Amino acid sequence: MSNKEIFFERGFTDNLKLDLGEKLFSLQSLIYDLTKDLLINHDQNLLISEKIKLPFKIVPKGDSWSKIMEKVNTSRELKEIINSEEVRSAFKKVFTNPIAFEISTFRARFPEQKRVLYNWHQDEGTWHLSKKQTITNKFPATLWFSINGADETNSIQVIKKSHKTKLYDHEWVDGQGYFKIQNIEKKIDIEDIHTANLKESECFIFHPLTVHRSVPTSNNLDLKPRYSLDIRYYDQNASIKINTDIKIYLKRLLKKFI
Repeated sequence: MSNKEIFFERGFTDNLKLDLGEKLFSLQSLIYDLTKDLLINHDQNLLISEKIKLPFKIVPKGDSWSKIMEKVNTSRELKEIINSEEVRSAFKKVFTNPIAFEISTFRARFPEQKRVLYNWHQDEGTWHLSKKQTITNKFPATLWFSINGADETNSIQVIKKSHKTKLYDHEWVDGQGYFKIQNIEKKIDIEDIHTANLKESECFIFHPLTVHRSVPTSNNLDLKPRYSLDIRYYDQNASIKINTDIKIYLKRLLKKFI
């Protein structure tokens, strides 16, 4: 099966290698420059790819870390990756005419940092309830790209073929948005859960209705960060049809009058 067939049948592709060359090096260098004073003592001669895998001394404080995240998310280095031909070529494996969606995000995760741990959700659960016409009815797929490696302790989990069910009603989570499907655990077969395991510069693409979450926090972890990108593209001609839960349908209808 091709990646496109796998994407529409299973809900996500196999792992893909995305060779970004200098673009990735520039982003990694920016992340390191913004965080180097927070890291454990280390050899300055390490490769940049090794430096961004180093543990932090402590979990960064909220305000200072938010400023670092904002600097990366608004950086030229990130924009160059999002709009690169390499990324667009990756999306051509599932879409005929991929177009950049207006929301793509740099993410960082540390053990015990609860705000960055997302429960089971579908990305379309957020876009579906937006009032912005540039966001609704686009059905963007997400390319989940690993900047410094991700494994079963700190990556994400996706549920096979969950995109074939429906767009579920999502509960609002403070600091996140509509990122929690109500009572979904009862409907999940543990055998259908796939945990992403990616090397640096690897990625996979998942469907806008694929149910996924952050891997739950494990014990005895050091403060090694996990850096990743959520890059989203859509195709206006893609045959993405959704069956909507009556609750989220009514929420969307109500928003038109508020």
